[in-house]
Amino acid sequence: MATPIASPHESHYDLVAAAIATAAATMLTLLTTLGSSNSSIESSVLLRALLEVELLVLEFALLVGVVALLQRRELQKRRYTFASASLLILGTILLWLSATIIIAAA
Repeated sequence: MATPIASPHESHYDLVAAAIATAAATMLTLLTTLGSSNSSIESSVLLRALLEVELLVLEFALLVGVVALLQRRELQKRRYTFASASLLILGTILLWLSATIIIAAA
């Protein structure tokens, strides 16, 4: 069986997937800190639920980004990178929504 030749774009997908995984990990750390230290989140069912959903979405973004790094075929790498980026964008939108609710309630 022939060894597949790496595409010239493969390293770009690796770079994007690594950046997404790093951003998701950073956001996870910040959200965990915020969730454990903010009394307005602890007292609101909506904000607690949003925080849990944000953490779940960002955990999936991190995992899918790492899986994208491990893929060998460019088509799979591209799909996983796109899925990871989409999850990161969704997590960012949810974070914006919860931050807006916190600011509006203050």
